[in-house]
Amino acid sequence: MIDIEDVILQRIEQIEEDDPELDVGYEIIGDENRGIIITAWEDILISVEFVESDISWKRELAELEYLDARNENLIVAVIVPTDAYLEVYSRLRDHSIKGLLVLSYESLGILSTPMTS
Repeated sequence: MIDIEDVILQRIEQIEEDDPELDVGYEIIGDENRGIIITAWEDILISVEFVESDISWKRELAELEYLDARNENLIVAVIVPTDAYLEVYSRLRDHSIKGLLVLSYESLGILSTPMTS
């Protein structure tokens, strides 16, 4: 199983390097081994990134969560393990026109490490 917190921390480092003025927070949803990164600027929410693991991207309610966030007029990204990218992208392709981004760990230069016991 992927260490999702490690993946999230790598992504946060990238965001903060790109724009140090942004406020970045995250939450790990442990029982599903996934997380959410929230980016704001001066108390205005800008984006939500759903960081999925090797098991969490298969959840039935995942797509609905992404679309609900997108309906809040936020930038929404779904970050998935590289080997899940094509399947997730094809599932969400119709929503990409509405601003839903699907990214792989590899495309972001994020290394996934196994969770330690």
